[in-house]
Formats: sequence, structure tokens, C-alpha cells
Amino acid sequence: MSKQPNIMKDTYIALKDDLIAINESLSSLLTSIQERPDIADERFDNWHKACIDINRQITEDIIRVAVIGTVKSGKSTFVNSLFKGDYVKRGAGIVTSIVTRIRTGNKLNAVLFFKSWDEVNADIEQALVMFPSWENQSDNKPFDIRRAMDRQSLQIGLNGLSNDLLFTEGTRNANSLLLSLYLKGYDRVNEIVSSDSMTNEFPDEKFAEHKTFVGDDALAVYLKDVELRIKLDTLDSSIEIADCQGSDSPNPLHLAMIQDYLMQTHFIVYVISSRTGVRQADVRFLSMIKKMGILGNILFVVNSDFSEHESKEDLTAIVNNVREELSLIRPEPEIYTFSALYNLLDSMQGVLTKRDRLRMEHWKEEKSLVSFSNKERDQFGSSLNIKLTRERFSLLLNNQLERMDVMSSGIKRWAVMNRELLAKDIDGASVAIKKMKSHQERMEQVKSLIKNTLSGSKADIMRGMKTEIEHFFNIRSGGIIEQTSSFVNQYPFTVDKYKEKLTTSGFSNTLYLVFQEFKHALDTFMTETINPQIASFSREMEKSIQSSLDGIARPYRTMASEDISELKEAVSSAVIENNDNSMNENTLLDINALKKITGLTPPSSAATLQYSAKIRTEAFIRFGFYSTVKFIKKTFKKTLKDDEEEKLRALTDGFKLIKRETEKSIVFHFENYRENFKFQYISRLIEAAATHIHQLLMEKFQSYDTNIKAIENLIEKKGKDREELISFLDHVSEDAARIQMEIRTARETIKAS
Repeated sequence: MSKQPNIMKDTYIALKDDLIAINESLSSLLTSIQERPDIADERFDNWHKACIDINRQITEDIIRVAVIGTVKSGKSTFVNSLFKGDYVKRGAGIVTSIVTRIRTGNKLNAVLFFKSWDEVNADIEQALVMFPSWENQSDNKPFDIRRAMDRQSLQIGLNGLSNDLLFTEGTRNANSLLLSLYLKGYDRVNEIVSSDSMTNEFPDEKFAEHKTFVGDDALAVYLKDVELRIKLDTLDSSIEIADCQGSDSPNPLHLAMIQDYLMQTHFIVYVISSRTGVRQADVRFLSMIKKMGILGNILFVVNSDFSEHESKEDLTAIVNNVREELSLIRPEPEIYTFSALYNLLDSMQGVLTKRDRLRMEHWKEEKSLVSFSNKERDQFGSSLNIKLTRERFSLLLNNQLERMDVMSSGIKRWAVMNRELLAKDIDGASVAIKKMKSHQERMEQVKSLIKNTLSGSKADIMRGMKTEIEHFFNIRSGGIIEQTSSFVNQYPFTVDKYKEKLTTSGFSNTLYLVFQEFKHALDTFMTETINPQIASFSREMEKSIQSSLDGIARPYRTMASEDISELKEAVSSAVIENNDNSMNENTLLDINALKKITGLTPPSSAATLQYSAKIRTEAFIRFGFYSTVKFIKKTFKKTLKDDEEEKLRALTDGFKLIKRETEKSIVFHFENYRENFKFQYISRLIEAAATHIHQLLMEKFQSYDTNIKAIENLIEKKGKDREELISFLDHVSEDAARIQMEIRTARETIKAS
């Protein structure tokens, strides 16, 4: 069995472990100082809290890798090959919208996240808009699948659907299928689903049972999310691999859910089948990703099927075509070609079925293909390792090293300064204390200035953001609302297209079909055109917040150390040792890291336009009006138009009602989204960013703080107390210097990795 690369295992794990160990040493040193209340001050408590925060950020930081592509491209097989086992359900249905997130853990476990009853009923309510043969219950209560009467009424309505509403272009209609699946799976999930979103776990030997839920659409329709934990020592637990639904799912809202996950990811692996090459669905999906502004962090995998290719040359020709087509969207795409299924089966030699063993024996005879695949697989693993380690974690780890460096420098400075003061006579110490008081007063003024500046800047930044947000969501600005309204107004509706359906299926069924076709087209437009624009706008806002606050904080970065030179004459040159170069090089704020820490994300793209059931009522009133006119004409023996024309007129008016209701829904949807985006996301992100920068600056300023009262108590020490304290400060200085050396070594390792 060939050896596969350990993605992210060697470099990052070792480096992360080193940082955790350095942080623990720093925390331990701070604890020893805190145990001396006669000389310790508040800064050491604050620094100890910072060490806890650093440990949390290092250990809990998750890097997300989304595996995406079209249906049947081999995404699940690829993910399984990374984890060296058949853990993710392969060939799962395309009706549901599950994102399966996988990480390593201490034990095998599957966690299924179920929708609440409210979420299930909301899905059904929207699917029932314009639904033929369906009327609200006599009590006018919203639909509730838990009520037997509601389930029975829905089943009757489904049974009454004509074939053209059950099947669309040769496949099951997604809307009617969704309703059928909810009914079909109800009895099996009734005891699991609750009024609140909940989870169900399948640990260890029960793990395989989770595939029953994922693989059966009638059960999977009740799921929101799936998280798997795999016991594997070749992948770090901080890396999350997500197997996403195929981009060409028949429901465009599934694509919107993938978009939500992509907004949280750091890297994308796009899988293309060598059997099909680049399809139109791939072009549309990649174009959408490009509009979102996240196409830069992507690797392409051409998943080769050895059974489909006569030779390596045949496969290479296909890859060349793939490269040429991808280059039109992503210049110089990074492409790797290997067989995910071969890699998976190769890692499962001891548990293969007879069929898979025979398949592997046959494939291994294709030595040139296998050799090429293995080489490409190894290069892919190395490339992904470098990108995730160097391009992502170097910033994260450097920022944490920087914070530890500030604290260890401050500890050493404090220890050496106090040690030097103890060595002075009363007059020398008095002069030094006088200098320190002056320095401390200036430091307090600067701290106050920083706090006031950041407070004012938050308001200024938010005002500017509000203006941009209002413009982006303005109804008349040519922005997304106007674009969406224009799509609705320009949607081609040819009533003659439905003549036959009116005759064979009747008015109610045909109106429902018209509505479903229109809604699908609009949802697709929203997902492929509007949502990417919102995602790109959101990223621009985030960058603007980072740039603005970092620019405001920059002048204060070196200000703390400017007065230290004055202490040189009064105390010692060793006191002013300065290690601030790294802080001046890097940004104080990593907005993506901050979003993870705070859990802040933009409002979901998967929120749908809400339609009122009154559309159908009004349409039938109009249909009834034409029927009444027809009856009157018959009564007075006036010239009549045939039934077909009356129905066509009613259908045309019905569609006008649909468009009018949609226009209202668009304005409401985007106004609601705008306010959530403005106040629940941007405003809170600005607040969190300003707080974060203030915390980092205060950590730095505290490293230059002086507690005059503690120093005065210090120099009053005499005899053995004085000697013991000098010895303690010497040990603190030595430990701080050792930690600084470890920090410098770690920093060099990051640069070299």
C-alpha cells in the first residue's frame, strides 16, 4: 500500500504544540509573580487572562476547507480518501441540502443536527403557496405536520396532482417531492425532532447508523447539518473538511446554503470528474465563486476514473482540456489529477469486498496510470499543506507569538528595572521613581487618548458604513433590489405555452406550475447573481473595517516606547530593551480570525422570499369573475369566447398577481436583510474589532507600566527580604529571557516553513 501524505500534520501540529508550551510557560511565570502581592500589580492579572485567551485561540481555531463540485464528481469519495475510510455516505440523494463537516477526534462519532418543528412547518408552508387542491384548515391555523388532519389533507392534495406537476423535464418536481418526503419520513422522526433544534449522536459502533438518515431522502429532509469525528492521527483536529451538496442540485436554495458555508471557509478544493470534464454547471458555479471574491484560495482536483481511460496519454489530454477551460475563469489554475477511489480502496486493503479487491488488482496492472495518480496525489497533499500552513496559520501564529513577546518583554523589563532599583541607594532610587511617575502620567494620558479615539472612530466608521449599505440596498440606485425587480418584470411569460396544460390539468394545476417555474427561475437568479454580489460587498466592508481601525491604531504602536529612553539614565540600559519590530510589521487586526472568535457571520444567503397564500385566493377570485361573465353571456345569448380563452385570461391575470406580490416580497426581504446586515453584523463587527485592538494595545502599554506604590514598597525591603526578592527577580528575568528565546525560535520556524 502506497504511503499518502499527512496533510497539515507535521509542520503545523509541531509548531502549534510549541506555541502552546511557550504560552504555558508564560502563564506559569505570571502565576509565580501573582503569588507575590507585595510587588505584583494589576497588569499581571490582565496578562494571565491574555494567556488563557491565547491558548483558546490556538487550540480552538478551526480552518475550514470546502470540497465542492457538481453532482457525481466524486466529492464524497475524495473526502473519504483523505480520512482513509468509507465514512461519508457516497452517492447520497440530491434532494436535501446537507453539508457534512468532518474533523478528527478522540473517538468515532456522528452528530446529526435536526430541524425544529417550526423550521419543518415553515418549509412546508412555503411549498404550499399556490398548491392546487389545498385549502387552509377551517380553524385558519398555520400548517403543522404534527396534526394528523394536516398530514391527511396534504396527502390528499399530493394525490390530486397531475403528472406534469409531479415531474418536470423528466425528473421529480422538487417542490412536490419535498412535501412527499416530509410526509414519508414523519413517523420515523416523530420521536427525534423537537420544538427546538436538536442533535442525535451515533458514537463508535453505532457510527454507521447515521448513514441511514443521510442516505434516505425521507429522513435527510429533516436534517440541517452533519458533523463527523474520525479517529485519525494524520490530520489535525483543527482542520474541518466539508463535503458540500452538488452545485447543480435541482433546488437553487441548496446552492445558497453552500454559499453560506463558503463565506466561512479558508480554502476550497474543487472536484471535477475526468469522465465529464468541465460541465456547464461547473462554469456557472465557478463564475459565481469568482463574483463572491473567493476564487483566489482554490485548488482543482480532476478525479480520474481508471476504468474510463485507455492510457495516461488519454487522461492527460482530458486534463489539458480542463486546464484550458478553467483558465478562462481562473488564470493559471492549480490542477492535480488522481483517482480518489483508488486512494480510498488502497487505504482500506484489509476490509475490501471481493468486488473491490478484484477492481484494485485490475487497476494496479495499469502501472503508468497508478504511478501518475500517486505522484499527483502527493503533490496535491504537499501543496495543500503549504497553503494552509504558510498562507493561513503564519498570520494566526505570528499574532499570538507577538502577544506573548509583548508580555514576556514586559515581565523581563519589570524584573530588571526592579532589580536595578534595589541595587541603588535611597537618593538614586528617589530620582528614578520621580522619572517613573512622570512616565506613568504620560502613559495614562495615552491610554485615555486611545480609548477616546477608538470610541469616536467606531461611530465614524459606522456612519460611513451605513451610507454604503444604504446605497447598496437602495431601491432606485441600480443596485441589487432594482436588479431583482427588473428580473421579475422582464420574466418571459407566454400564456399560449400553457394552453394544453389548461385543457388537460385545469386552471389550479396550471397556475401552480406557472408559479413553480417562475419561483425556480427567481431563486436561481438570486443565488447565482444577487447573493455573490452581497458576498463580495460583505468582504469589502470587512476589509474596510480592518484597514480603518488598523490605520487608527498604527500611530499608537510605537508611542509607548518613546518615553522609555528617559528611564535609561535613571535606571539601566537593560530596562529599555525593545522587541516591538514584529508588531510594527504586522496588522493588529485579522478580521477573519476575529469573526471566528466572536462567531459573527453575515446574514444567511439561504433566506427565501416569502409569499402569501392570498395570491392563490386572489387568482381564483379573478378566475371566478371570468366564469361569472361567461355565465351571464350565456344567459343573454351574447357571443362567447371559448373556455380556453377565459382560462388563458385568468391565468395571465393570475401571473400578474404573482409578480405584484413578488415585488412586495423583494422589497421586504432586502429591507429586512439590510437592517440585519447593518446592525446584527457590521455594527457588532466594528465593536468587536475596536475592542480587540484596544485589548492588544493595552497589553503592549501595560508592558511599560509602572506601579509607583509597589516600587516604593519594594525599595523599603531590607536584609533577608531584600536578598530573597533580588533572587526572585533574577529568576523571573532569566525565565522571561528564556521564553523570549523560544518565541524567536518559533518565529524563525514560521518564516522558514
